[in-house]
Amino acid sequence: MKKTSIFKKIIAGVLSAITVFSVGTVALTSASAAETGVVESVKYKGNTIYYSDDYFRHSSTEYDEHLATLSCIMTNFSVPLDNPSSLDSDWYLKQPERLYGFFGSIGFKDFETNEDYVSRSRFDSIGVGCANKQVDDYTVIGVGIRSGGYFREWSNNVYLGDGTKSDYMHEGWYNAANKTIDYINEYISANRITGKIKVWIAGFSRGGATANLAAGLLDNKILNDEEIFSNDVTLTRDDLYAYTFEAPQGANYNSETVEKPGSELYNNIYNVVNPNDLVPKVAMSEYGFTRFGIDKFITTEFFDPDNFADNRDVFLNLYEENGTPRSEYKADDFKMYGTPLKKMAPLVAELVACLPAGVAEVVSQIKDGTILVKDDTKANYDANIATYLLLEEMTKNIGSRSDYCSKYQQGVSNFLLTLMNDVDALKKDELEYLAGKLLLSEAVSSVPGFGDLAEDAIRDVLPADTNADEVIDSIGPLLDVVGDVYWERPNELISVGLYVKEIFQNHDNGINIAHLEAQDSYYVANYNNNHGILMPKVELRDSADFGRVTCKDYNDIGLYNENGKINLVSVKGAKGVKSEVKKCTKGFAVGYYSYATEEGLELFVPVNRKYILNMMSYSIKPKHTVSYSAFYQSVSPNSDCRFRDGRGNFSDWYFMNSDFLQRGVNMNYYK
Repeated sequence: MKKTSIFKKIIAGVLSAITVFSVGTVALTSASAAETGVVESVKYKGNTIYYSDDYFRHSSTEYDEHLATLSCIMTNFSVPLDNPSSLDSDWYLKQPERLYGFFGSIGFKDFETNEDYVSRSRFDSIGVGCANKQVDDYTVIGVGIRSGGYFREWSNNVYLGDGTKSDYMHEGWYNAANKTIDYINEYISANRITGKIKVWIAGFSRGGATANLAAGLLDNKILNDEEIFSNDVTLTRDDLYAYTFEAPQGANYNSETVEKPGSELYNNIYNVVNPNDLVPKVAMSEYGFTRFGIDKFITTEFFDPDNFADNRDVFLNLYEENGTPRSEYKADDFKMYGTPLKKMAPLVAELVACLPAGVAEVVSQIKDGTILVKDDTKANYDANIATYLLLEEMTKNIGSRSDYCSKYQQGVSNFLLTLMNDVDALKKDELEYLAGKLLLSEAVSSVPGFGDLAEDAIRDVLPADTNADEVIDSIGPLLDVVGDVYWERPNELISVGLYVKEIFQNHDNGINIAHLEAQDSYYVANYNNNHGILMPKVELRDSADFGRVTCKDYNDIGLYNENGKINLVSVKGAKGVKSEVKKCTKGFAVGYYSYATEEGLELFVPVNRKYILNMMSYSIKPKHTVSYSAFYQSVSPNSDCRFRDGRGNFSDWYFMNSDFLQRGVNMNYYK
């Protein structure tokens, strides 16, 4: 960064008011505690922060629950508050002030940023701030990537590129990652750092995707013994610490110049992911996208039904301790709604017609059964499965990565550039409202008289001086895809549209911090001491893989354990009668669909188990070919098994004309 005197003066003036003070040291012990067992506790802007130099005295390939929490807090303070009041406001120069204060609170010095962090955001900008601290004979360089409040950079998030300029990685985040590496080099030179260094890098959301690729690229440079930094410094893989949170997928299995994702090379990169968050599911897995490193997952009811209530109570206690009433937490409220297909269009048309009265009123009408009703006799998916199925269907309708780039990419990018243009940028709740309205509007776009609802919703939020027709034309092709998806996944589309706010609450960094504190013995011990209870910590999961079984034209099934003695899922059907879910054990999910020409079932089951599946067909078609498929769906790049073609690795595939079939289903790892 070119240091300017005006930046120094303004940042010094703004930050002189920040109070950073030590509240002493606390002795805490745990399985992963620092060797000394003594950790400094500091208060910064009302937040309790635990720090120890020992976080950097072990190999970066060892997951550190405390460094993970600290990293998540760092990403939170990388975000500037509010919107600029005008384009000539000094707000831009003040963007890094909270990150500066964070680093100062834990003893890091010489804070500097790149120009992007103190300038108006652009399509391709990325804010990076660095500070350093001496730990033994190492200089630890902390790298915070701006992880929110980046406005026009939103348009860069959807810029996948065709892969030719980014070795098939996400082009927008690949360029941001290289800018980040370049700035670390500039920072090292400007501060005359030499000798052995450690690099600690963290990011959330877009910042997380950038941090993930930057760390992955650095790992490859270290592997290939490339000269990374111009000064006389040395960096080893064991000294590169990377933690990301709710990071989208920017690495790619098709890359040719780097080691493949899933390689042990990247075992110094940890990605904390909430399965119910939509954002980490993009860019699309069907195009080969994934993350470098090891994914660790926040627990959900589907993956841990037996312990979910207790685990969630620990999280909510800490969430409330951080200043937010637990009543405001709605992320687990997602429900599936449905109605017979022949009634769907007019009912949803009625729903959308109510939108001028306000989304809250419409949602209340749906949830009390006035328009649509919760129907767990047809589907009981959680947000993870519902959004997974919607993205899968959208990708099918979009086509290949090349199709996305040529038909949709520029239009969607321009649309977001318009909506997130600094002073006029939409607030989070406005974006959520718009997203829900667009999904519901497109569900009835083919109903006479309702084709313009989505356009009207967009016009309502555009700045007055915007060419609305041009913006609508740019996003039109993608909205058409959403309309097409409705006819394949109507209940999923409507349910996600209704629960957009609840789903995106999973992408709130304040919630992330509470989840990280729940897995951190320091915060749990502190809460227990303050409240006189014995609350356990909540471990992150190492996997969010699941098994998926699809049965076409079978409408009566029974899923049993391996010896056939315990019934886990039961769906009952008969000739000429719609099937109903009669039983679904917690930790399993099932969906039944009935269209004009076919009906079928989809099961989602825990992996690393074997099952027996009985299937009976009472098809509505006089001549039909039933089919059954099962595959192990891998989510993590570090799993032994991961899909490359289609949505999974097929462990079993069967076509036949028999109306009854019994199969053994193996949902164990295989390569």
